[in-house]
Amino acid sequence: MNRGPILIVDDDTDDRELLQEAWKELAFENELIFFDTGDEILRYLKEEKRSPFLILCDVNIPRMSGFELKAKLLEDADMNSTSIPFVFWSSLATPAQIEKSYHLGGNGFFIKENSFEEVKQSLAGIVKYWQKSKVPNDI
Repeated sequence: MNRGPILIVDDDTDDRELLQEAWKELAFENELIFFDTGDEILRYLKEEKRSPFLILCDVNIPRMSGFELKAKLLEDADMNSTSIPFVFWSSLATPAQIEKSYHLGGNGFFIKENSFEEVKQSLAGIVKYWQKSKVPNDI
C-alpha cells in the first residue's frame, strides 16, 4: 500500500477543515497536504522525491482550474508516467465538466457532500478504492 501523502488542491477553508476532521476520524496513515493553487502543487511535485498516494482536486481553484492543472500534468512526461490517481472533487458539476474530467484522464469525479458524515464516507470510499487498486508504480 502506498503510504505517500494525499495532495488536496482546494482553496476553500471550510472544505479543508471538514476534510481534516473527517481524516482524523478515519485514522488513515497517509498525511494530508493542502494546496491553494495549481502552481503550488506543480512546484511541490517537481521538488518532492516522495510519490503521493493520491491527488484530490477541486475544479474551481484560483489562477488555473482543476482541468488546466490536470492538462499541465499530462504535458509533463515525468509526472504523466507516475500513475498518481487524480480525482476531481467539486461542489457542483455539469455533465460537460464530468465528461471533460475523464477526457483529461481523471480517475474519478465526486461531488462535495453537505454533511460531515457524507464527506467522511466519500473520503473513505475514495481512499479504500485506491488502496486496493494496483497501479504501475506499485509493481
